[in-house]
Amino acid sequence: KKRNFILATLLVCILFTVSAQAIELRATGGTPSLVFNGTTAKCSAICGGGKSSDTVEATLTLYQGTTYIDSWNDSGKDSLNFSGSCKVERGKTYKLVLTYSVNGVEKPSVTVTNTCR
Repeated sequence: KKRNFILATLLVCILFTVSAQAIELRATGGTPSLVFNGTTAKCSAICGGGKSSDTVEATLTLYQGTTYIDSWNDSGKDSLNFSGSCKVERGKTYKLVLTYSVNGVEKPSVTVTNTCR
């Protein structure tokens, strides 16, 4: 009985260790979104680090061609989900650029393009 108890205890410890590691191993990355509601651009992004202790800083910048239109930023721990909106013109194509860093290390920017119809 003592041997079975020791084996069961070890098994439980291993299971908790694997579960705790799985919780901390998250995908890093960023995803911007650009949609239109009439002549209002709705800009949003989700981005994050790999661990809940990571510090994330991000900026979304909207351009029409090479012309700056507007920008929004946020910072926090673990991951960010933030957004902004502004007026745009129908028939024009807009580019939304997400730039962000995790623990002070710049990550590759991510860009989406869409046309306001």
